[in-house]
Amino acid sequence: MRFASTLMCRGVVDRYSVNNAILVSAQMPEAAQLKERAAWKQSRVYVNKDAQKVVILEPGKEYTRDDGTKAVGYNAKEVFDVSETSAKDRQQPQEKKSIRELVSAMIDASPVGFQPVEELEVPVFYDSSQQTIFIKTGLSEEQLFVSMSKEVAAAVFDFKHNESRDASDFKSFCVAYMVSSRYGVDTRGFNFGKLPKEYEGMDTQAFKGELGSMRDVLGEIQSDMYKSMEKNKPPKSKEQER
Repeated sequence: MRFASTLMCRGVVDRYSVNNAILVSAQMPEAAQLKERAAWKQSRVYVNKDAQKVVILEPGKEYTRDDGTKAVGYNAKEVFDVSETSAKDRQQPQEKKSIRELVSAMIDASPVGFQPVEELEVPVFYDSSQQTIFIKTGLSEEQLFVSMSKEVAAAVFDFKHNESRDASDFKSFCVAYMVSSRYGVDTRGFNFGKLPKEYEGMDTQAFKGELGSMRDVLGEIQSDMYKSMEKNKPPKSKEQER
């Protein structure tokens, strides 16, 4: 299962829970704006005849289990992304960023410094004892960005949230996927086929906490990357301003 997607970065989950973000991610990771059919119609937007639906869960009525404890039931709800509607052509195209620009922005988003080394067992590694991210020389720009994303996330978890590198390893992996997906970087190398053992049997509240911390770290990295890219934008020519 894919645990996250660009929809977290775009604000798609403002109305939906983190749990539903996972459901949306698994069904349509590129989703940008989700609404029910009736809600689209109220905006004078119509859902395409062969539109791909996305199923989320909406809290229902509270009930009492046989053991006397309270629980909430959930109802399935169908929503549709803006790309599956008549409003698709009204969307503003997003400016494509080069891998080099993304790498530069990721460097600015890191709370610790970087050091290139010739010999390293993995492409990029955050050493919490030295508060330094080591980078193996000779990496392609895309490999560098994906690997760097994970280790910058690990550094943020450690440096800003007091969570050890080992404890946050899987969450850093998820954040790297979200960042890469957000900017259109190839994510085929990510594999979410199996949960780490510590997540098996984890209760709902604890699991929500883990997802929430991923979202927080993602938000911090995204915000710093955005500021960096805005700051480094080339000035517009007079022709572009017309």
